Amino acid sequence: MDTMIDRFRQRRRISRENRAIDRALQSAPTQAMRDELAILAQRRPY
Repeated sequence: MDTMIDRFRQRRRISRENRAIDRALQSAPTQAMRDELAILAQRRPY
């Protein structure tokens, strides 16, 4: 059973990862690299 704190921590972790992916996509120098990042982002389990 997830506690409220666990859910909050998970939501915060997901938000942090989403921001990191957004930054990586913005700074990727080539379209191929952006495509790879998008594929990796889609494979995340949540």
